[in-house]
Amino acid sequence: MNIKPAVAQRLEGRVAIVTGGGGDPSIGRAICMRFAEEGAKVGILDIDQAGAEDAVAEIDTGGGVAAARECDVTDAAAVRTAVDSLAVSWGGRVDILVNCAAWYKGMGGFRPFDEWTEEQWDRMMAVNVRGMWNCAKAVVPYMKERGYGKIINVTSDSFLVGVPGFIHYISSKGAVIGFTRGLAKEVGEYGIRVNALAPGYTMTEESIVQAEGRPGWDKVMRDQQALRERNEMPEDLAGPALFLASEDGDFVTAITLVVNGGVVCY
Repeated sequence: MNIKPAVAQRLEGRVAIVTGGGGDPSIGRAICMRFAEEGAKVGILDIDQAGAEDAVAEIDTGGGVAAARECDVTDAAAVRTAVDSLAVSWGGRVDILVNCAAWYKGMGGFRPFDEWTEEQWDRMMAVNVRGMWNCAKAVVPYMKERGYGKIINVTSDSFLVGVPGFIHYISSKGAVIGFTRGLAKEVGEYGIRVNALAPGYTMTEESIVQAEGRPGWDKVMRDQQALRERNEMPEDLAGPALFLASEDGDFVTAITLVVNGGVVCY
């Protein structure tokens, strides 16, 4: 990554917190890079401390500003501590939250709905839904104080498609859409916009592993798209996230923006 002074700098002076930005490649990491390019100070929260620090190093090398915090989003106290420490470091403000952390990597592939365990179901909901709730609770007071803020929750088009085989995952991603709509209606009066971003099958670290284990799987997924020249990449989500985070998206709230190459019309 290379920070270019001539870039529009649509997030100049803003403080953004992105969860799940330590993966490489990952949607969270791509969003971190794009936000840094656009002038934001980026706080990266991830249970993978080494990955988060590596992303920070890349941003620093490119001329941006970033900081890493090791954080399990299911731990409300840890989330508050991480958010508060970043806010204090950067002028007592948090302008943007991107809830991207999710349990997907290593969850064990596909299986019938009644073969998942209660522990797996509960972990999925804890990370993918309660984690977003914890993060929102930590940042909203800062946004209320300024009368402005952006929250972007990463869901999945798998909820819209109804993909079989990982019922707990798509159920959690449906809950994210409900959470987004409810929260948007609650905090809109404070100038806080809340939206969801729904990617399709994206070539993240885990998806690449899946494709390697199932030859031809990436093509199977690509052939479901209206745009079939390539698979979706993490960077394909960075621009839409920037739109929602910047002033360009100021009159957009409570919506789910689907970015999946035309797999589903929504």
